[in-house]
Amino acid sequence: MVDSPPGLINHWLAVWELNSFYARQPEQGEGQRMWAETAMYALGRAEAAGLDAITANVSRFHLRAGLIDDLGPTGSSLWNPDALAADILAALPLRRERAATWAANWQQRPRSEILTLRQCKSLLAPAQSIRGYLSKTPTTTELDEWLGLREQLP
Repeated sequence: MVDSPPGLINHWLAVWELNSFYARQPEQGEGQRMWAETAMYALGRAEAAGLDAITANVSRFHLRAGLIDDLGPTGSSLWNPDALAADILAALPLRRERAATWAANWQQRPRSEILTLRQCKSLLAPAQSIRGYLSKTPTTTELDEWLGLREQLP
């Protein structure tokens, strides 16, 4: 019997949950990164089975930011705060200018636009915990502008 796509998604999400749970346990020490890498693989498989990219990225970015904050950055792109900042910006479904325009009167916007603004807010949440680790780059400047806008998003 072959699993249906929702079954595959649920299987991989269960693997994600278990591994990300262990990745968040401080007593694991540096082993947290191993658990997190396994969790990232499972989340990628869930995404390949049909999990939407925004949901996957929100989870992925939170785990990465948490480990950067707990264990510090490394040279690996997974645990590099500048790489995470760039990934967050790349995942945003709107340009900042449009998000600012929509945010000004978000209560009157169509439901689909409000949901898009919420996606931006969710994707940006992990950026606040890594802000102190970022290098002074144009990416950091852009992220700061988004973080300033984040407070206005629904």
